[in-house]
Amino acid sequence: MMLKELGEDKLISIMQSLIGLKYPNVDNDVSYVELPNVGLLALKIDGGSLSRTKTDFMTYYDVGWRMTIGAASDIFVKFAKPIALVSSLTLRGNHSEFELRELVKGIKDAAKTIGAAYIGGDLNEGDDDVLDVALLGIANKPIGRVPQLGDVLVTIPEFGFTGLIFKLWYSGLLGSYINDSVVAKGIELTRRPKPWIPSDELVNRINCINASMDSSDGLGRVLYEMGKGVKIKVYSLPINNDVELTCRKYGLSPEEVTFNGGEEYLPVLAVKPECLNYFKAIGFVDFANVEEGNGVYFNSRELQYKGWVYFSKPTY
Repeated sequence: MMLKELGEDKLISIMQSLIGLKYPNVDNDVSYVELPNVGLLALKIDGGSLSRTKTDFMTYYDVGWRMTIGAASDIFVKFAKPIALVSSLTLRGNHSEFELRELVKGIKDAAKTIGAAYIGGDLNEGDDDVLDVALLGIANKPIGRVPQLGDVLVTIPEFGFTGLIFKLWYSGLLGSYINDSVVAKGIELTRRPKPWIPSDELVNRINCINASMDSSDGLGRVLYEMGKGVKIKVYSLPINNDVELTCRKYGLSPEEVTFNGGEEYLPVLAVKPECLNYFKAIGFVDFANVEEGNGVYFNSRELQYKGWVYFSKPTY
């Protein structure tokens, strides 16, 4: 059977069974290893083909920046601290020296922003362009993906910017709305996303967190993964107000750009109900409850948006 017939979830399941992964490294966004006299290390590798990652409105610097922030986002959402990264870069021989320099500068500047040392990597020549970033961090404790019954899902209400841009871009309409201030902000956040970095005070509240994921593959994908062992009932959209108004102005679905975006790198946390007021006081909003059962529901119907999934047809 061909990979595109199996889909990403099945392929990951096959790989994990072959490796023999166990908690907390099975079905998680980072890998943990305990080192005696050192502590708990968190490792993350993230990357992709530039032919699928680089849009027309992105530079090679943007690609290096975004790939690095993508890896760091998974580290931060597990409340770990990144300390060092390496990159593996495969390029076709017809690239210019300038393009190589821009990719590396993007990685270097993003590494500085997240507080990690860029300590080297690997360079290859190939028939496609591929960038992978591997990041090492220090964690306090493992955090998985599956919430506990009674948990409340919280996030930062800034969803929709990248979903709006991807919707317009894939529809061939982005150029028509390029002068809209909200669209312009969405393009900038898509090109160079800002990392969400938990404060020291928030890290001290790590025992409030039962599960966490970042929204790099879309909020719909996050909820789908979290809802494999529990039922998630979404009761509000954590969308940015300006984005929602822009969607309605252009006849676009606020639901679609919220759930089906991706590349926002926003935290989605399953918190204990007794901790909810603290998170709301520092800018988070609650938007879903965790109940017994499985699946994801919004307004009493099963959520149709699944975010970004490799080895499947694009959702836009």
